Amino acid sequence: MSVTKSHHNLDVVHHGIVLISDENSTSRSSRLLLSKDELCIQVIDDGTAEPEEARDILMENATRQVVIVKKPDTGFGLSIKGGSENAQNMPIVISKIFKGLPADECGELFIGDAIVEVNGVSIEGQSHDEVVNMLKSSGDQVTLGVRHFTHMTPFLKPAHSLQPDSTLDQLFDGRSTRSNKAQSESRFSDSKWQQHIDGREKKWKTLTSLPLAMAYVTRYLWGTDNIRTNSFEVRAVDGRSSGIVHCEDTAALEQWISHISKHILSLNQKSIKMSNKYLHQSEQISYIGWVNEYLNDDDQEELKIRWQPRFLILKGSDVCFFDVPPLNSEDLNKCVYLYKCYDVAVKQVPNTSPRRDKRDNCFLIETPIQIPNHYLSFESPAGFELFEQAYYRTVYNTITQMQIIQSRTFACNFEGRPSGIVFDIKQGISLYDIPTKSYIWQYRFRDLQAVADDGKLCVQLSFTDDRSLNPDKIEVKDIECEDVVTVVFNLHSFVLAKIVSTDPDYLKANRYVGNAED
Repeated sequence: MSVTKSHHNLDVVHHGIVLISDENSTSRSSRLLLSKDELCIQVIDDGTAEPEEARDILMENATRQVVIVKKPDTGFGLSIKGGSENAQNMPIVISKIFKGLPADECGELFIGDAIVEVNGVSIEGQSHDEVVNMLKSSGDQVTLGVRHFTHMTPFLKPAHSLQPDSTLDQLFDGRSTRSNKAQSESRFSDSKWQQHIDGREKKWKTLTSLPLAMAYVTRYLWGTDNIRTNSFEVRAVDGRSSGIVHCEDTAALEQWISHISKHILSLNQKSIKMSNKYLHQSEQISYIGWVNEYLNDDDQEELKIRWQPRFLILKGSDVCFFDVPPLNSEDLNKCVYLYKCYDVAVKQVPNTSPRRDKRDNCFLIETPIQIPNHYLSFESPAGFELFEQAYYRTVYNTITQMQIIQSRTFACNFEGRPSGIVFDIKQGISLYDIPTKSYIWQYRFRDLQAVADDGKLCVQLSFTDDRSLNPDKIEVKDIECEDVVTVVFNLHSFVLAKIVSTDPDYLKANRYVGNAED
């Protein structure tokens, strides 16, 4: 149903009947109304449904007293975020609970709880470090006053909600029994049930409306590589969730995913344009969006999840990773990881090659430091292609149009002599001999035929040279340098920029990002 229709001042572009389940496996029939800016979730007004806002107020106003007792040689077993920093007063929120430690074993704390008291003392106005010190100085036992703070915990869920063990998950899972599958089909196809919830005879009540700007839509069970059958979830930038939306069939699912993703992308582009009005030309944003990162083994053991959402931004010459979307200019400086675009390599992992698990659309962002190398996954091939094109433009603009770096020199040794390998967007690749203070060879980027390295000390460059005495007219230059990976990554970036500068249509017609098998 894609016809535009008005529902209470909503310019609805898509709507339909679905089943929605929560983390406790409770399900109910619901109506989704999609506008250009938000996703509205409605249920039949039978006099018992409470709006989400009312439930949140009740939950957030209730303070629980939780006592945690340390074990020998352990901490309390939790991590926190937030606090009063730089004139911003953010709540202290529990961001991690480590399995098997006291905070987990007490059974009364959840990721997303806001700490309001430590041993009866209010922490209002305290900084993150001050609260950490209060916890450390509590000795072997601490009493926390906590509240469930829904709107300040973006994309953090209680650990039990990550486990795919709900009844509705089994009902809509393709591996379920035939009777369960038949039951789900009958619930969708029952004409009487459809007529009952059509809205003509019953009044609909809005439970919540989720803003789509910088929202996240996924088909996967949270933190895993298990994909839901005909189901998806939307999480807003403020952390609120649609619940698990179960569609009638694959066609309905694809329609919803397509429509929602389209509007998220459109709103993200508007956010980029608005932000760029206040940023210097060299700091312009070219990409924002969600991606999932595969966690390392230690994180898996502690959290029992394998994937974590990251908000990825390409800004100026920077590749930035965030845990949550930055909502102002100050937040832009609070990324988890920051790299220069020319110091990294992006390599696609083909779906036909071995992968870490069952997730598709995977790629690597390799850094000069072996750890961390980021193993990432998009929800769809289109998501990767969009990022890929933005990455091309970022590298090209950084090296050429913005004239930020145009030339880079790296210390090295060539034939036992101290030298410098120089990459220049105009002059090409050359070697500067330090003892004689002169360039001893120079080639154009188009002369470069191959690059090989051992990942440690040596890099080998092969050039076409008509002056060569070799029958194949190939000259091989062996160079030693301490930072081989950085040299190779920069060389690839300069080659890409040079190709685009001579052929602007290259970005549209080609895919330069490397293959993870290379």
